[in-house]
Amino acid sequence: MRLDHRTRYRGALYGTMVAAVFSAAGCTSPWWNAFISPNEIGNFRENRVNEIQESISFRDKPLGVPGACDPTPEDLVATVTEYQIGPADAVSIRLLDFMQLGTETELQLIVDDLGYIDVPQIGWLRVEGMTARQIQSEIVRQAKNAEIYPADATPTVTVQILSRQHRSFNISGVINAPGEYPITRPDLRLREAINQAGSLADPVKVVYVFRNGERPKQISEVSMPPAPAAPAEEQFPAPPVTPDSLTELGSATGSPAATNAAAPTPGTRAGRAGELVLPTEEVERDLTEAVSPATTPAKAQAAQGAPASPQTLPTYIYVNNEFVEAPRAPEKAVTAPSPPATRPRVTGVQAPAQAPTTTGPVDWEELAAEGQQRVIRIPADKIRQGDPNYNVVVRHHDWIQLDPGQTGYFYVLGHVIRPGTYAFNGEDITLTQALAAAGGLDQLAWPTRCELHRRIDNNRMEITQWDLGRIMDGQDPDLFLKKDDVVNVGTHAVAPLLATIRNSFRLTYGFGFVYDRNFADIDAFYGQANPADVRRAQRATRGLLN
Repeated sequence: MRLDHRTRYRGALYGTMVAAVFSAAGCTSPWWNAFISPNEIGNFRENRVNEIQESISFRDKPLGVPGACDPTPEDLVATVTEYQIGPADAVSIRLLDFMQLGTETELQLIVDDLGYIDVPQIGWLRVEGMTARQIQSEIVRQAKNAEIYPADATPTVTVQILSRQHRSFNISGVINAPGEYPITRPDLRLREAINQAGSLADPVKVVYVFRNGERPKQISEVSMPPAPAAPAEEQFPAPPVTPDSLTELGSATGSPAATNAAAPTPGTRAGRAGELVLPTEEVERDLTEAVSPATTPAKAQAAQGAPASPQTLPTYIYVNNEFVEAPRAPEKAVTAPSPPATRPRVTGVQAPAQAPTTTGPVDWEELAAEGQQRVIRIPADKIRQGDPNYNVVVRHHDWIQLDPGQTGYFYVLGHVIRPGTYAFNGEDITLTQALAAAGGLDQLAWPTRCELHRRIDNNRMEITQWDLGRIMDGQDPDLFLKKDDVVNVGTHAVAPLLATIRNSFRLTYGFGFVYDRNFADIDAFYGQANPADVRRAQRATRGLLN
């Protein structure tokens, strides 16, 4: 049986209607959604769990503090240690029979920036890093060395720390009274530290504890000037020398210079008794050659193969109109030159080495681990709920930062229902949440054409491409937005045609279907006659002709 064109037209129309019904009923598949309605994105088939990206590339810094970690069991254990004195601490020292027998002397001293205190009759003592008992023992030892107390005595010395400046923490962020606070006891916990500065406000999302290691410290001590040297006459008093002793010296050495020293030679000047007069080069040469080679230290060492030391010439003084050899100073051992007293001395940890330059992905946690501090990340909700696993012990030099989350704005434009500017309000907004806030995609949106503009520094911006269909389908991970991000949803040349096809079939009241001819035809330009009237006129015309 052969079907006419009307039957075929009705079959195609009914088939299209059935497909539209199934599409409206939800019996769809991914390829069917992508073909008929590419702006209708989602996964309506299975359950999936995907991660959310914190950065879009290796150039982008992730959200929060890089390298932050969860608390460890060691962070929950309080360590009790004896307090160590530091700069700006106040110390009270009480000594019996120190200044006067039968009386007690009380001293209240402040440790200076270099860690010293000045104790009368003892002098400057370096007490930085010492405990109270160590300071007590040091004062007793120094007092016995100064013969203030007998060696076999047991002095009564009491040391008390009045103010402790080196057990404190800092707190900042969303808090009523930020600043520095003392650690009153070793078991001070995070919740108690926050209550000291106010309370945990509702906008706070994360609490970061920056736990510093040993801080580098550079100390430059200025040495005191040495005492003035005594005059030469006082150091080396002139011995009584007679002309006979000088003559015997000249005859023993065979030196004409020594023999004729009684008479002034050219190049020398006659001086008074006890006056130092330098000999001329000729006299020094004659005196040097008069020394026996066997007794010359430099030549003896060279003969034995030992390295020769610099030769030292004897020193002569002019006394009673005669040259006499001055007494020799004791020889000092040759040591390596010591650094100057004013050279800075650096204590503490060394600066970390620079990370090697790499063009691959950056491991932010590894880079943060190279620093000298550890960052503990604690969700604020855990503190509000009183979870003991997150109530860590506050230690010296801890810096507590109460983070309210992201603030600022992000922007959505392109083919969405409500393009515009949106605020974070302290929440972590993902890309899909931003599209939901903008009302979703419009009829001409193309999910595979979505780009994200993100600033990576003050004068550079990175543009990345994202497929919204794969993200909503669970094939690609979602990502967090940052301040000043711009989300732009594009379209495609086929999108208007698909939108026209989708709008051609509408579900009306009474579950009937209406076919709308939305394509431009001749009816759109001028009015047309009724087809029935046209056929009736054609039959009448044929009848007249017959």
